[in-house]
Amino acid sequence: MATPITDATPDVVADRRVATADGSWMLWSAIALSAIWVGVVLISVFAPDLVTGVQQEHLPVAALVSWLWGLGGTVGILVAMNRLRGRAERRPIWIGLAIAVIAIWVTATLAGVLLPTFESGTDPTQLPFAAILAPLAAAMLTALAGFVAVEFAKGPKAE
Repeated sequence: MATPITDATPDVVADRRVATADGSWMLWSAIALSAIWVGVVLISVFAPDLVTGVQQEHLPVAALVSWLWGLGGTVGILVAMNRLRGRAERRPIWIGLAIAVIAIWVTATLAGVLLPTFESGTDPTQLPFAAILAPLAAAMLTALAGFVAVEFAKGPKAE
């Protein structure tokens, strides 16, 4: 039977907290990145195409541009998580950031896939504005959420 360690020094306890914090921010970073790229794939596959011309030619415009906005969101989350990591008391902030990123990209995915296209002209040109703009908006909101999380981590400034 193992005996409990009762003579742990404060340094040992602090090291245990940091190790737990490292695992936590890596896990939540991976969850946020997964949400971004699952959203990009779903938008690329299921979003309506740009349909134009007399021949009604289809161009999967969302598949052509959504990966670029996914890359921008990835950079935003990685920069923010890099600035937040290392201190266990920041755990609620990076968990909140990851949850916000999940909500942003789920909303963008639903908007990009489910919202109707704009139809114009005698040869009905169908423009999937939501499929084009939703990933862009999600990338911008991801960067904004990362910026806000980093500012929250700084805490109030003493005057």
